[in-house]
Amino acid sequence: KSNKQQKKKQRRLIQPGMLVLDLGAAPGGWSLYASTQLDHNLGGAVVAADLLPLDETLHSNNTDISSRIESNLHNNFQFIQGDFTKNQTQMEIMEAFTQVSNTEINRGGLNNDANDLRSELILSDMAANFTGDHQTDALRTLNLCEQALAFAAGNNCFDPSYSTEKEEGMLGRGGAFLCKYFSCGKEDEADLMEAVRRAF
Repeated sequence: KSNKQQKKKQRRLIQPGMLVLDLGAAPGGWSLYASTQLDHNLGGAVVAADLLPLDETLHSNNTDISSRIESNLHNNFQFIQGDFTKNQTQMEIMEAFTQVSNTEINRGGLNNDANDLRSELILSDMAANFTGDHQTDALRTLNLCEQALAFAAGNNCFDPSYSTEKEEGMLGRGGAFLCKYFSCGKEDEADLMEAVRRAF
């Protein structure tokens, strides 16, 4: 098949009507990019969370990052400043899902059930504060990926008996999870890789 035919068969990671959760969103580049791929008329929305505020000067053109995202998505953007591993922040994320989800719209993403307010794409670009030691920094960032996966697929995804039938996490059925980590050796990465295989 030609490259053009192969590209047509590939599903884009970000569909226009998706509900996207961006963990570790600061300074805001991925949320901004997602907002350009989504269509608010189809219910496309971004909920972003980070310990830090979004960068007001990212690729500055005299408007802050939040304003640029809101311009693309209108009311379908919420930012939560907090630690996503804490119950309070998780409750705020779920409330934000409710606020950005318009039940009048037939969402163009994967989940069209108005009662299912799970994300269809969870992005994690988190990295731990660097110590200067490559292995330590890689392991700490890998741990953040594991926490993000547990949030996405449910805490039990690290259990060999895990089943995708229970849908325990914040990621809806058929959804996608994308995270960044630094190579730290197959042995250290094994738990994450096995959990990903179980969940997807």
